[in-house]
Amino acid sequence: MMGALLLAVLPQVQLEPAVVKLERRDGRELWTVRARQSSAFALLERVAELSDRRLEATSALERAPLIDVSLERRPLEQVLEFALGSAGLRCRVERDALLVRSDVGTQDTAEQVAGFAAEAWARASTRFPRHPVAATARLAQGELFELSGRTDSARASYLDLVAAAPASPAAGEAFLRAGRLAAARADWSEASEHFRALANLPGAGEYQAVARIELARATLALGDAAGALHILEALEREHPCWDASEAAARTLVRIEALLAEQRAPEALVELDLAGERFAALGLAALPELRARALAAAGASDEAARTLLDLARTQHGPERIGTYREAARLAQESGDAVGVLYVAREARAAGFGAVVAEAEQRARRELGLERPVESVPDAMQRLIQAERWLDRREHEAAADAFGALYAELENLQLTPLVRARVVLGRVRCVRQQRGLDEAVELARSERERMPSAEGRQRLDLGMAALFAELGQHERAADAYTGEY
Repeated sequence: MMGALLLAVLPQVQLEPAVVKLERRDGRELWTVRARQSSAFALLERVAELSDRRLEATSALERAPLIDVSLERRPLEQVLEFALGSAGLRCRVERDALLVRSDVGTQDTAEQVAGFAAEAWARASTRFPRHPVAATARLAQGELFELSGRTDSARASYLDLVAAAPASPAAGEAFLRAGRLAAARADWSEASEHFRALANLPGAGEYQAVARIELARATLALGDAAGALHILEALEREHPCWDASEAAARTLVRIEALLAEQRAPEALVELDLAGERFAALGLAALPELRARALAAAGASDEAARTLLDLARTQHGPERIGTYREAARLAQESGDAVGVLYVAREARAAGFGAVVAEAEQRARRELGLERPVESVPDAMQRLIQAERWLDRREHEAAADAFGALYAELENLQLTPLVRARVVLGRVRCVRQQRGLDEAVELARSERERMPSAEGRQRLDLGMAALFAELGQHERAADAYTGEY
C-alpha cells in the first residue's frame, strides 16, 4: 500500500527493471523481462548490453513515461513492441543496434502511420489466432488497409476473418466491407456472394436490411432488375423501415430497377413521392434519375432541362457528363436552341469542349455562325490547377485536374503537357482514393502515352511521388518505367 502511494506521489521515480534475462536456444534469442514503473531507457540499456548491440535513440526516449511489463521467454521484437508501445515508442531491432524513436514521427505520413497500425494488428492476430479479439484485429487491419488505399490487402483481411471466425461479432462487418470493395471495382458477382452470405448470417440481425439493399443493387448490376425488385419487395414485407436514410436507399435502388425494367411511369411516381418524403435529405441522385425517367418516357426536352438545372448545383468534373448528356437529350428532342443554352453554360463553366460538337451541329441547323468566345485555354487551367496542388488546396486541385483529365482526348496537348495533366490527376487520386488507384491510373496512361518524352516525364513524376512517400525502392523502379 505504502509503495503504491509513493509511486503516485513520485511518478518520475525510475526503477531499474527487476529481471532482464536472455536465453539462446537453437540460434534464437528468448527474453524474459519483468519491470514495474521502470525506466524505458534503463530497460533498453540492459537489453543492449546483453545482446551486444548499441542503443541509438531520439529525444523521445528521455520524455517517455515509466513502463510496466512482464513477459516470459519471448522474441526480442515482441518484448520491445509490448514494453515500448505503451510508452509511445517504437524500436527497430537490427543485427548490431536498437534504433528507438517516437511511435509517430514528425516525418511520418498518414499512410505510413496507418501502415504501422495495420502491421501491428496483423502481428497480433497471427500470434494469437484463437484470442477472442483476433477477429476484431483482422477487421481493424482491413479497415486500415482500406483507409490507405490498399484495397486488395483489405479484401484479403476481411476474407481471412470470415473464413477463420464466421461466428464472431466482427464477421458481419467484414462481409459488408468485402462486398462493398467488390462493388467498387464492379465485380458484382463477388459482391452479391458476400451480401447474400451476410443476409443469411446467423446473429447478424443489424445487417439484415443493409445486406439485402446491397444485394438488390448487385443483382440489378448483374442485369436482373426483376430479381432486384423481388428482393426489395420481400425486404419491405419482412423488415419494414422507419429510418429515413435507409428508406431512401431502398427507394433509389427500386427506381433504378424500375428504369431498367422500362417502367418509366412507375419510376416517375416513385420519384415524386421520394422528392416529398426525403426532401430534408437532399438526395443528390434524384435529379439524374428524374432525367433518365423523363427521357425513357419520351420527354427528352424536359430531361435536358432537368440535367441543366443539376449541372448548376454540381462542382468539378462531375458536371462534364451532365452537360454532355443534357446536350445529347436536347439534340435528340430536336431542340437546337436548348443545345445552345447547354453549350453557353458549359463554356462559362470551363467545359465547352465536351459539348462543342453538339453546339456546332445546332448552330448549323439554326444558320448561325460560331461564337467569338472560345473555351478557356487548357494551359492556363493547368497552371492554375498546379498552383492549387502546390498550395495543398486539394479540393480545388481535384476539381480542376478532374475536368482537364476528362477532356484529355479533346484537348490538343503536347506529350509533355499531357504528362503534367496525368501527374496532377494521379496526385489528386492518391489524396482521395489511395496510392494503389493512383499508380494504376499512371500505369494505364503510360501505356497510352504517344511519345517517349511524355513517358519519361511521367516516369520522373512518379519517381518523385514515391520518393516523397518514403518508398525509395519504388522510386528507383519508376525511373525505368516500372510502377
